[in-house]
Amino acid sequence: MRAPAQALVLEDDPAQLDPIVALMHEVQLEPLSAISPDRAVHRLQYNKPVLAVVDLDMSMAPGSKATVEDLLSLLYEQHGGCFVLVYSVRSDEILERKRVEAVHPFAMFVSKQDGARALVERIRRMMGVRFGDLTVRRGLTTHEPTGRIFMHSVGVSLVIGAALGQEVVLQDAEAKAARRMRDWLERVGSRVEMVDLGRRCYTLHTPDA
Repeated sequence: MRAPAQALVLEDDPAQLDPIVALMHEVQLEPLSAISPDRAVHRLQYNKPVLAVVDLDMSMAPGSKATVEDLLSLLYEQHGGCFVLVYSVRSDEILERKRVEAVHPFAMFVSKQDGARALVERIRRMMGVRFGDLTVRRGLTTHEPTGRIFMHSVGVSLVIGAALGQEVVLQDAEAKAARRMRDWLERVGSRVEMVDLGRRCYTLHTPDA
């Protein structure tokens, strides 16, 4: 059964939320929309997205106990397989970037002032990355020489992480999926190897890299 990768979208303006959700469908991601940090945190109790698009300005959001900083901290500490794109009019401000990076050191930034097209292109590049003989296609990991597909979304996280040069820290259930992926890589004859760095930290490696 196909298990589509998911994307969390925190945006308090419905007029801006709807186009981002539509974009997620285009790149074969299941969108998890939230109009407040509280709702985004609630989503993370039951879902393991591979991507989060986070607005910093919550001036239109309903009352929320959680803050954007709380969400970013949760993503960093408990959702290492989720890559964060901060999509905000404040993304170009140096002090704002430093504040975000102090909470989530691996957060990436796209300015709303560059328009939705910049976000579209960034997400398309992320969701079409290649590493070795693996590619992310239609929200899943594909071994290009054989066309075989690894169905768990943790494969997407690991391929994106490898392409970005980032190690991925996984929770227990995801770590089990990573070990299944290691067996899958051997079965399909991939030249990509899974590296277990300990403490549920994983990365992908190609011997000729």
